[in-house]
Amino acid sequence: MEKLLQSNRTLDRVISSVGDLPASPAIVSSLMNLTTNVNINIDIICETIMADQSLAAKLLKLSNSSFYGRAKEVRTLREAVVLLGFKTLRSLAVATSTHALYQNIANEEFRVKLWEHALATALASRLIAEDIGHPNSEEAFICGLMHDIGKLVLSQKLYDDYNQVIRTVEEKGAKFIDVEEEKFGFNHTDVGLLLLHKWAFPRVLSNAVFEHHHPIDAGEKPIPLAFIINLANYMAKNLKIGFNDFKMADLSLLPSAGTLELDTDRLEQIKNRLEPQFETERKLHQSAAV
Repeated sequence: MEKLLQSNRTLDRVISSVGDLPASPAIVSSLMNLTTNVNINIDIICETIMADQSLAAKLLKLSNSSFYGRAKEVRTLREAVVLLGFKTLRSLAVATSTHALYQNIANEEFRVKLWEHALATALASRLIAEDIGHPNSEEAFICGLMHDIGKLVLSQKLYDDYNQVIRTVEEKGAKFIDVEEEKFGFNHTDVGLLLLHKWAFPRVLSNAVFEHHHPIDAGEKPIPLAFIINLANYMAKNLKIGFNDFKMADLSLLPSAGTLELDTDRLEQIKNRLEPQFETERKLHQSAAV
């Protein structure tokens, strides 16, 4: 990767021009580190979130939604942390702050398609992880949400050129990575990896984002998150959430489905759970953004 960065001036320019994290993503990065410690003081978690008042307000709003099934009104961040738990809170924080990043995309149609596809992939990743009994379902959610973060950066830093990529992809039903490689000599997963490294995200998450188009099976247990993200990505496409790019009609034919031992029936069951969850979450984040 370092060799690619050194040899490709465009990629080097793109990554160099990306500054530090905006407030919310920076806080999320801190939260991910803090919440790995089960003995962490809840007050420290609350203080970290309160550093961004907008994020805190949105988290409280989401915590009170009927989707999360709370029996009583959540009035403070401390109550939200206790009721939701570290893992769910972390996922909510990532989703909320990432959604805010997408608001800076000038191309409205692209922004909506990219965000909705990211959200659907995140939800599908969590459902798949839960179905196969993977121990890191919330990390799968976060990886799914961030899997196309490189596209967001490219659309901002190489606006005209990347609009041409989008047009080619949708006109031909092609793969983004193929069109990107042809035009730039690198693709959005390269950008995503370097960006998440720059933002100090845990390596297991940045690697899953980097490998989600070509997951590597080394016989690891648990199965690497990249396999889950790969399948979830195609499941979102299969439901026509996002772009008119390359799709797989039969998800069971994907190597990732085979690795995860998911047959057609189980995949269909997951898809059926995904659709209503996606609609609910999409509306929640829209309302929370107001």
